[in-house]
Amino acid sequence: MATSSIKTQLRQLLVPKTFLLLIFLFALYFLTRLINLDAIPVFADEAIYIRWAQIMKNEPTLRFLPLSDGKQPLFMWLIIPFLKFVSDPVIAGRLTSVAAGFGTLVGLLALVWYITRSRFSAVLAALLYILTPYTLFFDRMALADSLLAMFSVWSAFFGILLINHPRLDLSLLLGFVLGGAFITKSPGLFFILLQPTLLLIVTTRRKTHFLKILSGWFIAFLLGFAIYNILRLGPNFHLISSRNLDYIFPVSEAITHPLNPLTGNLKATFSWFTLLLTWPVFILLLLSPFANAKKSPYIFALIFWSLLPLLAQAFVAKVYTPRYLLYIIPLLLVVTTISLSDLSKRLKPRLFSILLVVVFAFLGFSSFTLLTNPTQARLPERMRSGYFREWTAGYGLKEIAAYLEQRSQSATLVVGTEGYFGTLPDGLQIYTEGKPNITVIGVGQPVTKLPESLLNSLEEHEVYLLVNNTRNLLTPIELTKLEPIATYPRLPPLSGEAEYLEFFRLHPQPVR
Repeated sequence: MATSSIKTQLRQLLVPKTFLLLIFLFALYFLTRLINLDAIPVFADEAIYIRWAQIMKNEPTLRFLPLSDGKQPLFMWLIIPFLKFVSDPVIAGRLTSVAAGFGTLVGLLALVWYITRSRFSAVLAALLYILTPYTLFFDRMALADSLLAMFSVWSAFFGILLINHPRLDLSLLLGFVLGGAFITKSPGLFFILLQPTLLLIVTTRRKTHFLKILSGWFIAFLLGFAIYNILRLGPNFHLISSRNLDYIFPVSEAITHPLNPLTGNLKATFSWFTLLLTWPVFILLLLSPFANAKKSPYIFALIFWSLLPLLAQAFVAKVYTPRYLLYIIPLLLVVTTISLSDLSKRLKPRLFSILLVVVFAFLGFSSFTLLTNPTQARLPERMRSGYFREWTAGYGLKEIAAYLEQRSQSATLVVGTEGYFGTLPDGLQIYTEGKPNITVIGVGQPVTKLPESLLNSLEEHEVYLLVNNTRNLLTPIELTKLEPIATYPRLPPLSGEAEYLEFFRLHPQPVR
């Protein structure tokens, strides 16, 4: 791409009408991402990531702490600046994802503008991204998947630019993006493997052009892996590969049972797409291969970019949840946008207007429910269970931390929690960080007896116990030493009773 061409396109983007559209889209994005940002209780993985960020913020020598659990640390590093300016740690962590989602939105606008040169298509893509429940939900959670989605869009964008205009600067930009993806999550490796799919858009047959592409890829991949190798400075770099095996089957094993878990995972994917993309968007996505013939190389390149990692994950994944596919969603929305733009030319204006109303009515209703009453939103059961019903949902932790902070003004406290990491104790520790009179310790799970560490603390401290009712297996005699303070119920399941969090104060003698 010539420099003069870039300047021309920038001037087109900065005309008053386009500038005002961008301001509107950006304002709508932040409005939808920031309203009721704390409406969903802290999730288990959020608690872990935020706690790591707090520790790394306070102790620079532990900046590679996430490697101890085989996790790449970039997302946690990015949380640290927000922790310095935002008092609520969960909000600080979620703002990191909001910022990453904004990066995705900008990348989406750039990609659609480059492919279509259409302001209408770019606005459509942005609105789809902003209002789609899939992206709306996870852009508001302190999880690394939103950051990975941002790198997915930009790696596709710079990959396409490099294919069409092989240049050193584009190779370096692609390399930096790939490196960022590698130190965010392991699926970032797909963004290298998927670069050859972009050759579908090549129109020239000149050998020199392909040689330049290969040279560009070499430089980009070399830079990306150089950035990834920064993680070798951490003492637990080797755990990345070993921990990955907790979530996926080795290919050598997966090929011995090719339909399991593939079939079940693909059925789950269909359910997630119809709920989180909504039916109208999903149908438009299915129609996209039959859309604009001029744009078909881009359509198929982006479909392959999305479909190949989806199938790969479905083939080997032991643990398979909607957020693990988030990084392919923005590019599927680009494909949907091209399909929708094509229909604007084929349908009569009135019919197309009706279609737009239907699409955005579904999106708007789902998004409004997510923002105002997320427990009533139409979500896959796996998400509803994880974020609202099971032990992974941190209902009550903020309130308990406030109670403990008040008590700590007149006494020193020791709080035992079920488990050693995750929702408990990390979910409580993120709120009690910096409170010297509060000590939080994990005591394992299930809780079958009162731990000695808590009993021995009774002489000099106020002692508390935090445990989920389903993991409270204390004997009736031991329960008499616990004074109930509060319970925090979660969303009821489809059948049976709701789980709840129990908060006790421990006494040396029976109190009930």
